Amino acid sequence: MNKSKFFFWAVAAMMLTACSNDETEQQTYVADEGEIQLQFVHPAQTRATETAFENTDQIGVYVTAADEPLQIGGNEVNNELFTYNGTSWTSRRKVYWNEGQHNVYAYYPYSKTVNDISDYSFQLQEDQSTQQGFSQSDFLWAGVTSVTASASPVTMKFGHKMSCVIVKLLKGENYTGDIPADTKVYIHSTVTKAVIDLSTGDVAKDDYAGTGSIQAKQLSAAEYTAIVVPQNITTRRPLVEVITEGVSYLMEGKISLKQGMRHTITVTLDKNPEQSKIDIGGEIGGW
Repeated sequence: MNKSKFFFWAVAAMMLTACSNDETEQQTYVADEGEIQLQFVHPAQTRATETAFENTDQIGVYVTAADEPLQIGGNEVNNELFTYNGTSWTSRRKVYWNEGQHNVYAYYPYSKTVNDISDYSFQLQEDQSTQQGFSQSDFLWAGVTSVTASASPVTMKFGHKMSCVIVKLLKGENYTGDIPADTKVYIHSTVTKAVIDLSTGDVAKDDYAGTGSIQAKQLSAAEYTAIVVPQNITTRRPLVEVITEGVSYLMEGKISLKQGMRHTITVTLDKNPEQSKIDIGGEIGGW
């Protein structure tokens, strides 16, 4: 190889190395002194069967002085967007601690528009058969009080604020064959719009909203799940519908859907839909 070619390849290698170093530096986030850093803990992180936060997930954050109430505006930090890159969370713009103690509030999924702190309006996805529809209905909230500026991230543990319904399908004595994989399950007669207090995470159904139907997500061949707004269904009306092989099994039921609780509904299918039955079990904590 002549000297001119050797010089060209040496310069090229140096440029590639420099670019590689630049890319590494761009991917490494270095916080400023006094910058607010937060570590969000998904309630499913201790359960391998559920989904934790994923790349590009977004969270809204408020920060107030410890002795000040959370308001629409005028807080130390107002609905700041934090985005997950797969390993850490960064804010849309750099935000910094003030002196003294602070309260921090966070919610998921993020909304650009929040018109009310005590009655924040949240609409469930009625098609929860996809992971996106399911996760976008799973309202999470976290809050910490009386924290001071720290060089280490403040840990915020989220909790589920909606109710979760698990529908288990069983085969009755007269049901032959396997339950088809393309079976669809719906939750009917529930209000799908909630109002939420962002300072406490408390959720209630919107009393001015009508009822809707939610298509559940399939977990296995005979198990489905849906996220619903906490509410009491006190009169018998269509609650669960199972559609399989062109047959609709529509069953009535009463249920008390509690905030942060998982509820199990067992449906036993029969060859004759009128002989099918529904069994509503008690709530299971720790969702």
